[in-house]
Amino acid sequence: MSASAPTAPSAPAVPRMTRQGFRALTATQARLLLREPAAVFWLLFPLGMVILFGNIPAFRTDSDSLGGRSVIDVYVPTIAAMVPLFLGCVMLPMNMASLREKGILRRLSVSPVPVAGMLAALLTVMAALITVGVALIIAVGRLAFHVRPPSDIGAVIASFVLGSTAVLALGLVVAALAPTAGAASGSGVPVMVLNFFFSGLYFPVAQMPHALREIGGYVPFGAVMAAWSGEGALWQHLLVLAGYTVAGSAVAVRAFRWE
Repeated sequence: MSASAPTAPSAPAVPRMTRQGFRALTATQARLLLREPAAVFWLLFPLGMVILFGNIPAFRTDSDSLGGRSVIDVYVPTIAAMVPLFLGCVMLPMNMASLREKGILRRLSVSPVPVAGMLAALLTVMAALITVGVALIIAVGRLAFHVRPPSDIGAVIASFVLGSTAVLALGLVVAALAPTAGAASGSGVPVMVLNFFFSGLYFPVAQMPHALREIGGYVPFGAVMAAWSGEGALWQHLLVLAGYTVAGSAVAVRAFRWE
């Protein structure tokens, strides 16, 4: 009787996320995020800025220094950019780091919840909040204060969507590595402030020196604003944003740790 060949150990089963499980996880992520006062504040604060600026008569007057546009025309897209920047650069990594700090991620690591499903649920919630926040800002600016729409709507939508995915990817990198919520905030806030600067929040992009505008084209929301204003080749700006999205996502997946 011949000896039987040893049986190779079977590979561990990869957890799979069902649709019902994904919906439940997404709903849980939404509830946890909306309990954070900062998340609600950063959805309402930009809307308040549009209302405030729109009620200042001088801000509704066209200016030669702004290329014939008014302050409110220039600032509505910049204010809209505040929503994905804060949620992507600060709230997303802080939320993930808080779960890691409390040991929740460590417990999830031995559960049937796959990391891809958990991250996808969080990104789904972030994307929904970004969509709602930006839509409200644009609607109020257009309907209440007659903000002029950009000439190339396709370029605006493409650049804003890719700009949002770019900062969400950068936020995922911070979320993958930050051990605590404080560390996540300390890493995410400088990224947010840099994007605020090149999006024209502190002073209009049109009034920046040419060299700064060139540098801003390689910062996510600097590239978005350049695409909106028609400065430079659109394909270059979209390529920069796609590069951030792909590279950031790849780094986040490789660097992610449960604890």
